[in-house]
Amino acid sequence: MKHTPLYEAHLARRAGIVEFAGWAMPMQYAGVLAEYHAVRAGAGLFDVSHMGRLHVEGPDAVPFLQRVTTGDVRRIAPMRSQYSMICNADGGVKDDVFLSNLDDDRFLVCVNASNLEKIRGWLSRQQTEGREQVRIVDHSEDVAQLALQGPASGALLARHMAPSPDGLKVRQGMRAAVCGEDCLITRTGYTGELGYELYVPAAGVRRVWDHLLKSGEKVGLAPAGLAARDLLRLDMGYFLYGQDLTETVTPIEANAAWTVSFTKGAFVGDAALKRQVERGPSVRLAAFELMNKAVPRHGMNVFASDREIGAVTSGNLSPILQKGIGLACVEAACAAPGTVFEIDIRGRRAPARVVELPFYRRPRGGARRVP
Repeated sequence: MKHTPLYEAHLARRAGIVEFAGWAMPMQYAGVLAEYHAVRAGAGLFDVSHMGRLHVEGPDAVPFLQRVTTGDVRRIAPMRSQYSMICNADGGVKDDVFLSNLDDDRFLVCVNASNLEKIRGWLSRQQTEGREQVRIVDHSEDVAQLALQGPASGALLARHMAPSPDGLKVRQGMRAAVCGEDCLITRTGYTGELGYELYVPAAGVRRVWDHLLKSGEKVGLAPAGLAARDLLRLDMGYFLYGQDLTETVTPIEANAAWTVSFTKGAFVGDAALKRQVERGPSVRLAAFELMNKAVPRHGMNVFASDREIGAVTSGNLSPILQKGIGLACVEAACAAPGTVFEIDIRGRRAPARVVELPFYRRPRGGARRVP
């Protein structure tokens, strides 16, 4: 397994290490629920250095990314970010990515760890075919990535950088020294809380990690692992690639049509996606809440009137909502909010209702009380 630059730091804190997408990653430290509630009530610090970090550079960076992603790249102002999809010719999702405009001809493409080699190769082949003047540079090894998330994250980060990050809007970024290390800071994350992602030189990330955790002890900052991150992202209905999104699922089927711009010009997969919009997809990703106490899991079958209509793609018990929640790929006619279907949980049919996302809505102002 591959190790992030913080592997030894995780071992020092006695993290439970698991294999994830070929990486040795911390599943949990003190405990999943403690880490989850630390993020919801205070702050949590995640090592997400297993993610891929590609730079697309050159005079044709914008038209190239316009052609290979679903969003309108021209709308990304300098030091802003955009959530988008990379699709195949049939409209299936090769990866969901964050694009950050570093300047007019240089973009950071943050990809899922499991898809780095696939996306790097795909972009290189697309560049060769399109002959755009761009370079694709992989900075995944020399740049590490941290996610500082939670209502206390801004005040904590402000202690260690100048200028303060207080003025950053959602998906806006800046460059600054954090704990003495030159970083790119973006107001992004995958928890639904106020939060920041820090792109740090790999050689200096241990210094930043240690300083933040030491400084954050008084406000309850906790190191957090993959298990807490999965619970947090599911509260918001955020996708997990490989479960909710695959190369056989399109953005339209995933109810993510908002990531697709049909007015920007041609892009890979656009014809297939347009046909799907016109005809209507046969399946859709539906967000559901269980009506009784139970825990849905990935792969469980979904039924309506004793007829199998799909399967759960992501599911768990939300610690803050205290109910089973999840996403399921079901027949499109059964995906409308308010629809009731049943999930087979170990041979017992549990009723579930389709709801609007997100499952969890963050209270306005201040830290929330931990149940």
